[in-house]
Amino acid sequence: MIQADLDELRISEKELEDLSGIALSDGFVADFYRPAALRDAKKLFALLLNELLIFCVTLVVSLPIALLANQHRVGLSDTEIFVRVLQITLGLSLAIAVAWNVYKWVKAKPLQTLAGLLDEVEKYQEVIKALDIIDRLTAAGNLQVNLINRADAIEALQITRESLVCALRTERIMRENKDFIDRRYELFANIESNLAALMAVNVSDRATEYGRLLNEALEIGMSVHKEVRKLQNGK
Repeated sequence: MIQADLDELRISEKELEDLSGIALSDGFVADFYRPAALRDAKKLFALLLNELLIFCVTLVVSLPIALLANQHRVGLSDTEIFVRVLQITLGLSLAIAVAWNVYKWVKAKPLQTLAGLLDEVEKYQEVIKALDIIDRLTAAGNLQVNLINRADAIEALQITRESLVCALRTERIMRENKDFIDRRYELFANIESNLAALMAVNVSDRATEYGRLLNEALEIGMSVHKEVRKLQNGK
């Protein structure tokens, strides 16, 4: 069972939805901008299944149109009519499917920053999972106990969590309020201070497992800082 301090550090899907203001289901439109989603077998399957369903719907819509377009054709054999109907149906279906995907891509563009932050959240959750595995191995006597380094890793994760939460709030405010936001400078300042605190965490031996995890937390913090800078610059 995961230790209480690690469990408190995790960011649940409900919390993510509350912070972002968006339902993050398997069909989340911004998955177009998430390499991690495409590497996830479940999410990739959901995307492909969604595309297949869309194409099937376009076939249902296109077939009657193709039949109407060929109902007055004379002098053609049944085979020729079938081929023409098939060509029109497939061509029209493909065009509709492409147009729909372009529409979704454009619709998802404002969520590009959120997609990047969600990828960082997934990396953060993986670090917690790795730390939990180390705890279990240590408890089983397979690793040497090093409480100081673990405490540093927990501190780094706490700071990283604060940065992620702050960045998600910032992104939502910027997305929902495109005009000038007075609070954004305060939120940006929080990101800056959290990153500075994260970089100031001192680990005696960064070659250890705990030190490696702290470095990963620092990398996440840097990525979050980069995404927030994009928001600040209006890009």
